[in-house]
Amino acid sequence: MESLSIRGVEVNFGGLKALAAVDVHVPEGSIYGLIGPNGAGKTTLFNCVSRFQRYSAGAVSFQGTDLGPLGPHDVVSLGIARTFQNINLFRTRSTLDNILIGMHCHKGNPVAAMLSLPAGRRRERAMRARAGSMAEMFGIADVLHERVMHLPFGHQKRVELARALASEPKLLLLDEPVAGCNEEETSELAEIIRLINRKIGVTVVVVEHDMSLVRAVCDEITVLDFGRNIARGSPAEILNHPAVIEAYLGEAAVHA
Repeated sequence: MESLSIRGVEVNFGGLKALAAVDVHVPEGSIYGLIGPNGAGKTTLFNCVSRFQRYSAGAVSFQGTDLGPLGPHDVVSLGIARTFQNINLFRTRSTLDNILIGMHCHKGNPVAAMLSLPAGRRRERAMRARAGSMAEMFGIADVLHERVMHLPFGHQKRVELARALASEPKLLLLDEPVAGCNEEETSELAEIIRLINRKIGVTVVVVEHDMSLVRAVCDEITVLDFGRNIARGSPAEILNHPAVIEAYLGEAAVHA
């Protein structure tokens, strides 16, 4: 069963064709990789799915629902969450506050919460307890009340993942989740991505240049170049695909 289906999607920026009849089919419950050179259209495709970008042709559907007519908030309500290339946290707020912000679409009755009615107070306690549990899972419980601007880079990445998971998504889009991370942080985040997929049961799509992460976590990969599909297959197949080696990986990267 497919979680995400992208069929023949095209995007034009003036005279530039950013995406040209792109097809991606993500199986339910998988960790799916999307790779390619800079400018290949990967983030543009993520923006189409999360509805920050319109497409001129094709169709995008999630669990059978057409996403074309929807806005960004609508797709969050459907169960799609994403992270961005650059860390996009509320830097002056605490780890706890950032995770709670991710729960905004599950707050129930906002009037009750504002007036501190019993139902609102119970909901707030439940949300804080869940945020604490998520922090434990992501190894950031000890910095729950610290401002994220003071946290190490790798911890900020974990807070961003926890905030994305706080909306209880069925599909998580990760845009370069280990960019800027060292080898140890990359290995730790790979374990967290596997945990999100296997323990929580979230389908994950990863855009990433770090092939060690892609190799470690992805079940299947689609490769884009100049906004077009050039290959699809398992990590082993992709690493040895002549067109992918020529366009993106290079012989040295394959044998590294």
